Amino acid sequence: MGQSTDNLKKAVTERLQSSSLRITKKRRRILEALLNFDRPETAVEIREGASLPESDLVTVYRTMEAFESIGILQKVPLENGGHLFELIVPGDHHHHFVCRECHKAERLEMCLFTELEKRAKTLGFAKVAHVMEVYGLCPKCQ
Repeated sequence: MGQSTDNLKKAVTERLQSSSLRITKKRRRILEALLNFDRPETAVEIREGASLPESDLVTVYRTMEAFESIGILQKVPLENGGHLFELIVPGDHHHHFVCRECHKAERLEMCLFTELEKRAKTLGFAKVAHVMEVYGLCPKCQ
């Protein structure tokens, strides 16, 4: 994940406590599952890690939305329109290398947004945002 689990847990816990978000038993289990993963995972993998019943996939997605709204979760877009999810320290910003086959995601420790934003402004664009992930095949899937 790029940051130590202890630092991540502390930052996430502090943000949760300062938010108005209710922490239900299911949300706590989802949070614990996310803390146990060392890379971004799918909602199905998160549901399994949290030991939730098959019918609780909607709960996982709603929890991901809630966690994202308070800045402790980042969605990693997949080429097929799906997403991977990972906990982040609030304010953290990074991108990923993502395997097209197994969806393994590795943190990319650089962002070109500053240069791209300058270029966009010279072209007359305002309120510029970006999504950048790099897709390929990991060594295991090659």
